[in-house]
This record gives sequence, C-alpha cells and structure tokens, in this order.
Amino acid sequence: MVATSPSKYAARLTELEALHHELETGKRPGDGAVVVGLLLEAAGDVLRRTTALGATRANVTRPLGAIPELALRSWGDGVQVQELAAKLERAASQAVESALPDDEESGAAMAQWAVQDLQARDRLESALVALEALAASGRKDAQSLAARLRTAVGSVDRTCRAAVESLTALNGARRAEAALIDPEFRGQAWWYSERTGIEDDQLVQVLGGEVKGSMPAELKSVNAEVNRKRGRPVSFDDLLRFDLGLASPAEKEVIRLQADADPELKLSLAAMEAAEAAIAEETAGEGVVPKAAPVSAPVERSSAPEIIEERAEFKVLLFRSKKNVQVVVQPHRLDRLAAAAVYRSDEPDRPFPSAPGDMGLHFDLGPPERLVGVLARIVVKLVDGQTHGFEVRL
Repeated sequence: MVATSPSKYAARLTELEALHHELETGKRPGDGAVVVGLLLEAAGDVLRRTTALGATRANVTRPLGAIPELALRSWGDGVQVQELAAKLERAASQAVESALPDDEESGAAMAQWAVQDLQARDRLESALVALEALAASGRKDAQSLAARLRTAVGSVDRTCRAAVESLTALNGARRAEAALIDPEFRGQAWWYSERTGIEDDQLVQVLGGEVKGSMPAELKSVNAEVNRKRGRPVSFDDLLRFDLGLASPAEKEVIRLQADADPELKLSLAAMEAAEAAIAEETAGEGVVPKAAPVSAPVERSSAPEIIEERAEFKVLLFRSKKNVQVVVQPHRLDRLAAAAVYRSDEPDRPFPSAPGDMGLHFDLGPPERLVGVLARIVVKLVDGQTHGFEVRL
C-alpha cells in the first residue's frame, strides 16, 4: 500500500518554493505549462491540509500570483478529465480484486495500483482548489478555467461516486489520507472520506462470500458487481514496466494470464521478445549504450533546446525546428545509462527508434504540424535498475 504521512505533504512547502523560483527565473524553457501544473498541485495540497502542516494561505498566495496567463491556459488545455474517469473506475475494480485476491502478493499489488489511481483524482482536486484560490484574487482567466474544469470534474464524480462501496477495501489508506485534509475540504474528497467507517472495512469480503456478516438492504445491489469475474486491463505503463524488466512478479503474472485470453496482448509480448533478441544479436560484444558518433545527416535544430530534465547521470533535451521535433537523451556518464525509450501519446505502444548522434541518443518524433497536442513519454533506465519517466507536450 502507498504510504501516507504528514511528512509526505510537508515536502510540498519546499517544492512550492522551488517551483515558484523556477517559474520566476524561467529556468525551464517552453511555455511553462508543466511547471504550472506541478505548482498548482503542490499549492492545493498545502491549502487543503493547512492544519496538519501548520501552514497558512500566505504560504501559497505569492507563488500562485506568479503564474503567467499563457502558461495557465496551456496547462488547462492539457487537462484530460475523461482519463480521470477511467482511473476512478479502474481503482474501484482493483480495490475489489485486492480484497478477494488469488494470493496475498497479487492482492497487495492490486491495492497499490488502486491507491495510485485515487491519488490522481486527489492531485487534480488540489490543482482545482489552488486554481480557485487564484480566481478569488481577481484573475479572470483563472475564474473561467476553474469554472470549466469544476463542471467537467463534477460530471465525472457523479458517475464514479456510485462505485464508492468498492473502495471500502482500501479503507486503511483512505482514512489516513482523509485525516490529513482540513474539514472544509474533506467532504469534497469523497474518494478518501466517504464510507470509511470501520463497519465498512469488510464490506467487499462479505459481499464476496469471504467473510460472514450482514449488510443493509440498500447495499445488496452491489453484490453482482463484486462477484463479477474481471481481469485488470493491461495498460501502456504496465507493458512498459514489463518491457524494462521493472514489473513485480505479481504484475508479470497478471500480464501473462491476460495474454492467454487476449490475442493482441500476446502479439505485443511476442514483439517485445523478438525485439530483445534482435537487440541482443546486434549488440553482442558491445556495451549497452551506443557510443556517441557523428550523425550522417545533421538534423536542423532550434538554437536553444528545451531542457526536460537534468540529473547527475543524464540530461533530456527537446529540440524544435520547422522540419522536425527531436528528443535527445544525453548521458553525462556512459557507464551509468542502460537504455532509453520515447513514446508518443498518439502511438503509445510503439517506441520510436533511436540513433547515436553528436549529443547522445537521438529520437526523431516527426514534423511539428503533426504533433499538436501530443505528449511524449520519455523513459530512461540506469544500470543500477533505477528508471526515470518524464512527459512533455510536443
């Protein structure tokens, strides 16, 4: 289960200061939408937990005031509310499976995935609360955006709230999260606060026949849903973890079992195995990371790249030109980088090919006119097994 403690949110105060500084100094090139999103989430986390954190609204007001109008609009355009509905529905299904697992290990994995999906809803709530605080200061752009997003999210909540009984299987984690939220916001956070009484803790097990007990008549209607045979859908992230060797034994078993009944998934796994064999044959006797070599036909690049991420071991750069958009993973130490992959949101199952170039590993993602609104997911794996993932709007 994903841990919850006040210290987890106390770190948001430091993060808020760092993001505020980054926004003011323009340290990260681009329209700033990524930084704005992170800042709104951090600010909202603090605003909704002032009592637990010993914080005040003054800790948040100044950073929010630094958000540029263009960057705020760009962030708002990128919020995918319908994806949130899918995550809440998946969390409800996974919560049931965690309470009625085939084995203890798979039950724990299902519970962790379900809590992570609930956290996605909570992060958006924090961003909305921060956005509404900015709107209250008189920002017209924030007022219109907050009204639009709140309406869209309200529609999702009305649909998904009906499955809250399934979430009772996660009541330990949900109670811990709800206890940190200030009373004025706790009722809105139904994914954490609704049906979290101790008397509800074994609701799913009782309905599933695992535990003896009785339930009020109004809850018996959910029995069919609890006992419905289900299988967790294998997502793009699951396949990526599997491909990079990061999936847990339980995750691997779920994917293999799903593949037995899903021809497309079976083909995907076969393609991964074939690709691994081809890479192994191609790189036999060589290091994992291709050594930098001159590009035979240099790609036209913009004068200044956008720095997506920079760490001690590597840097991720985004180059934009009139002809193409290119991601470059630049290792600072060749002996630390094991692999890198780039995926586009419009083709989530296809990793883009890389080529060794003058700056590192180059990924050509195509002409800019075809990439409007598309997200790129960049995954970098180090030789010690650590994996870092980043997203950038192209």
